Amino acid sequence: MSSLTEKVVATLSDEIRRGVLRPGDRIPTEVAMMKQLSVSRSVVREAISRLQAARVVETRHGIGTFVLAPAAEKTMELPAADLSSMLDVMAIIEFRIDVEAASAALAAARRTEQSLKQMRAALLRFESELERGSTDTLAHDVEFHLQIARASGNRYFFDVLSQLGSGVSPRTRLGSAEIAKLDQIETLRNVLNEHQLIYRAIERQDPDDARAAMRMHLSNSRERLRRAHESSEAESRGR
Repeated sequence: MSSLTEKVVATLSDEIRRGVLRPGDRIPTEVAMMKQLSVSRSVVREAISRLQAARVVETRHGIGTFVLAPAAEKTMELPAADLSSMLDVMAIIEFRIDVEAASAALAAARRTEQSLKQMRAALLRFESELERGSTDTLAHDVEFHLQIARASGNRYFFDVLSQLGSGVSPRTRLGSAEIAKLDQIETLRNVLNEHQLIYRAIERQDPDDARAAMRMHLSNSRERLRRAHESSEAESRGR
């Protein structure tokens, strides 16, 4: 999927660079890009996630995705595209455990009804995909974590997670053999349940429970990925 994703990113970036798409313009819909570029929905969403991470576009739910004005200066960049090895994947989860636990605790203390609505919308979209038997939940997974970071009231949490892009969901960095070792629907149901625990703690404004729920979620993610990777490695050695 990587080369197709890069094709979509390159096409949109070129249109922005040439002024076909200007700051404030809404980019084509997912369906339009799928037809125009002959790619899948997941490829389009991954490309948009990368452009969001690079602060090129911004998605406003229920409205569309819009081109952002160029930033006056660059902040710290975390190259999500380089998360290629299992060591990198595990390292980024370890990094996220403390960062996002703190973010969730602040979100519980500072959340508003609007921020709760945005988190809940991401959860419902995630759940809807599972009910249809689809595993296309990446964008909703990422969005849930980003909305928590936004609700923290500290823009640096949001900046860091935005720059990670889809690296926020390290399962995207697994190889096909490792993914095959996961019961994806069951795994994603567990992820949804963990997200719901985080959400409920934030909703009732309990920072300690929100912190603990986020730590548990990310620790469980690390363990699920470790088991899938080790199972794949063991099978490869046995051949």
